[in-house]
Amino acid sequence: MVLSEQNVNEIIEFVKKEPRTVQDVSRLIKRSWVTTNSYLEQTKEKTGLIDIKTFRKGSQAALKIVYFRSSESITSDEIRTTLFTQIMSGRKKEDFDFLEIFKFVNDDKKQAFTQILNENSSSNQGITTLFRRAKSQIYCFSGNISFINNIENNVSIIDVFEETLKRKVAIKIICRVNMASLKNLSKIQHLLEKYKGLLEIKHSNQPLRGFMIDDDFARFKSEEPTSKYREGELRKDIRIIYELLDLDWISWLQKVFWHMFRTTIDSNLMMKELNKIL
Repeated sequence: MVLSEQNVNEIIEFVKKEPRTVQDVSRLIKRSWVTTNSYLEQTKEKTGLIDIKTFRKGSQAALKIVYFRSSESITSDEIRTTLFTQIMSGRKKEDFDFLEIFKFVNDDKKQAFTQILNENSSSNQGITTLFRRAKSQIYCFSGNISFINNIENNVSIIDVFEETLKRKVAIKIICRVNMASLKNLSKIQHLLEKYKGLLEIKHSNQPLRGFMIDDDFARFKSEEPTSKYREGELRKDIRIIYELLDLDWISWLQKVFWHMFRTTIDSNLMMKELNKIL
């Protein structure tokens, strides 16, 4: 059976009161355990308002608990409160340095490397590899989604988008929707229409640039142009790539993403308004 908005609202209101087992939710919506589990995964993916944790995973006594993702959980400690405030107050990529997050991640759960800008660096970002490793979802913080113009190993990123969507992997993007990005957005408009629900884009001026693949991998970037420094301090424009395997920090970044995603405007609405002006 298809998950309805009524089911979604019932589930959210039910777990908002207190954490519930899958069996509890199953009794509420009068569906089998298998169907309920599927509904819960869909609700998690669709709204970002619930999460699911499995205790004693792999044993016969395994227990799945469903709980509500309150906005307070985004800012659960002093460090993350500060980081969240910095991110939410930023509008351009220069307004937040991802190193501010990276420095708090354990060394065995992260790595970083640099690229020289304007030396075929765009072809070395590995977006194709990222998308092809995804099993369920990809969340993207972008500027004007210019990365869709890339070609990697003779493969268009737009083709990689469709290849990924055909595998039923959801792609959700936050980016600027303005006159400068209309051309890029128009290139994937056919995918927005063809894969409605799987591909969603929301408008926001925000400083993060990166991808989160499923629940266990994230790649972000920042740039260090020579123009930021005194002459001679930095010889070439540098891009820094940060990769995270820390599930706790990735989960927090997902919450930041969903906070933005839930409170911003759909790209189609913004594009309609812009097209009225043009």
